[in-house]
Amino acid sequence: MELKVTNAALEASGELFRGENTFGAESDLIVPDNMPDILSILQISANAATSACDPQNDRVLLTGNVFFNILYVADTPKREVRAINTGAVFSNIFSASGVRDSMPVMSEVSVSSVSYDLANCRKLSVRSELKGRITVYNSAKLDLPTAVEGAEIQSMQVNCSVIKARGSAQETVTDSFVLPDTVAAAAQILRDEVKILDKAIKIIRSKAIIKGTIGVSALYDGDGGIRKFTGEIPFTKVVNVDGLEENMDVEYTVDIQGWETELSSDESGEKRTLDVETMLYFNVLGRLPQSCSAITDAYYPGHRLVCEKRRLSLSAYTPPETEECAVKGSVRLPSAAGDVDRVYDIGGSPIITRIARDEEDIVIEGAAAVSVLYRTLNPEFPTASYSFEVEFRHRLAGDKYTELPRVTAELKNMSCSVSGGGALEVRGAAVLTIAGSAAGDIEVVTGLTLEEETADESPSILISYMTSDRSLWEIAKSYNVSRDKLMAANDIKTEEELRDRRALIIPR
Repeated sequence: MELKVTNAALEASGELFRGENTFGAESDLIVPDNMPDILSILQISANAATSACDPQNDRVLLTGNVFFNILYVADTPKREVRAINTGAVFSNIFSASGVRDSMPVMSEVSVSSVSYDLANCRKLSVRSELKGRITVYNSAKLDLPTAVEGAEIQSMQVNCSVIKARGSAQETVTDSFVLPDTVAAAAQILRDEVKILDKAIKIIRSKAIIKGTIGVSALYDGDGGIRKFTGEIPFTKVVNVDGLEENMDVEYTVDIQGWETELSSDESGEKRTLDVETMLYFNVLGRLPQSCSAITDAYYPGHRLVCEKRRLSLSAYTPPETEECAVKGSVRLPSAAGDVDRVYDIGGSPIITRIARDEEDIVIEGAAAVSVLYRTLNPEFPTASYSFEVEFRHRLAGDKYTELPRVTAELKNMSCSVSGGGALEVRGAAVLTIAGSAAGDIEVVTGLTLEEETADESPSILISYMTSDRSLWEIAKSYNVSRDKLMAANDIKTEEELRDRRALIIPR
């Protein structure tokens, strides 16, 4: 007997692998000959940037750079603040069974903590703990059975997306800023940082137009003391992506791979211009929604039907959402450093420590590692730094998330006020980027074979006793009879009536 099967084509992309690794990067450095000895370390900060994410057979190689900034008190009569910048290369392998070198990968890396070891006044070692996250996607082309003549089937509507276009590009963005003429000219940059403040994308056939803003901050020193400058640089990049269409769902990232800042002189010879060069990397994935009906189970009354099944990991891109939560705390500065005269800078980095469900909500907890650089009234140590943690907590409505979302955080608008006795009040916000997952595993029938039924040696009359965990489908399939015949033999109009039946006659 030949089966009459109706098929439909399904092309889908799913998450083959999602992983998170913790690893380190470190650097040993010697104070340059033209700089004074280290008396004490004030602050050490680090930023990480991915240079490559290379999928290979059964693994993914993530490489990049960590940029360290060290502020220290110089061993000189005036106890000036000096800065040293250094870098380190990181490399980490994610073991990922089934990954191949042609598969799309999205990655991110962040700094979890920074530590140092001061060997002597000219030598120190710095180390950062990093957290790397990757997601690898695969694609499958299937010809799925959707209907079988004469068979009893269970089916479901499969909704997913397939990656149909991808592309990447690099761009170097440069700009210059004139420092305010109300303060003295700069002598040296103590610390600098650039980050993406915002971004947006527009799709025109085979092109992704990405616009955004880079935020620049620089802590610099001069005759007027330590000052902080902040500025913004707009950018626009056209990324060519073959096959990209306006009706696609688009996932994209803009990563900073590195930057350089330099002070340059104006016509008077004073260093009042800050030149900034930023290297950006753009990655774009275009997804096309797919949908079809798929058989999840089947049997053929009076015959033996063999179902070949396959488990699919499907995903549909859901754009990340952002929410803000307040970061507030108070701390008392060490009295040994002296009273606070002026706060030069306040900043920090947040980490997410816990994501959990609490009844119908999702609770996100984290901690911000805050550092304050300030001038004191103590002439022996005119500059001091203090670091502490401020915890924060945020609640999300959990009804839209079938699984716990992925959450990253950034700090913004950090400020502080100092009251009598050295009490420091810190205020700011944690910007939470919340990425929900629409991924799901389903098992579908991919092939059907009809085999000859063996001789039936069962009794002419069968009685099956009901249990609360059995459905009409399960009972009919177990005895290889159609549901319609089973319901007719027992005068059942709806499946709900099964609850009132303790025994069912199985028609033969």
